[in-house]
Amino acid sequence: MKKLLMATATATIVALGSLGTQQAEAITIFTSRTDWNTAVIGNDTFVEDFESFTSDTEFRTTPVNVGEFTLLQIGKNPRFRNLIEVSPFEFEDNNGTNHASVFTDFGATTVDLTLNTPVFAWGADFFGTDETTGERLNLNLVLDKGGVFSTIPVTVNDGFFGFVTNPVEDIRRVIFVSRNNNSGEDSGGEGFGLDNVTGARSEVPPVPEPSTILSSAMVLGFGAVFKRGYSRRQKKAKYN
Repeated sequence: MKKLLMATATATIVALGSLGTQQAEAITIFTSRTDWNTAVIGNDTFVEDFESFTSDTEFRTTPVNVGEFTLLQIGKNPRFRNLIEVSPFEFEDNNGTNHASVFTDFGATTVDLTLNTPVFAWGADFFGTDETTGERLNLNLVLDKGGVFSTIPVTVNDGFFGFVTNPVEDIRRVIFVSRNNNSGEDSGGEGFGLDNVTGARSEVPPVPEPSTILSSAMVLGFGAVFKRGYSRRQKKAKYN
């Protein structure tokens, strides 16, 4: 069973196309972690802060399993970034703790975040996306069943950015993609920091089948009867 959500007043609702159906879909965008947490309260959530890593770990050519998801660069192999970085940090776009140092390049390099379990809501702290230029980063949201559900622009330079799908959709992958071609820059692409990645899983824990509940109740009932009988025998033996 899946839980439906109500959008908060502080969030931005982005309407999407019909996606092959007559029912309009929507995504609620959040730039406040507090508001995002409120929107998904009561659901099964996780947060990954990369603090379990003790050394720089590249995901340029080999996927890195972070726990709740894997990271992998797709496309050409730059000589920097696309690694989980620990102190000392090479770049300034981070919050001073372990983080993913990410690089994308328009038409050439993307980064794939593949979730172990589908989510209907996702977010993270972004650092140095240079959203002030209006040229930087998109997120491609890929469904568990395949196909891009939506492409949304990251609208913060430094801070939390997240989304909630409503109605609930099973998102399996979040792909980081350069929005525009910044080939004239020295880097030839876009670099940014990513930390405190969070998600709300699409599926809630299954409700036990009625037969399972009945069996458990019978076991507990027999246990209580046995305990009362044992207690009576103990008292009888004490006074005999």
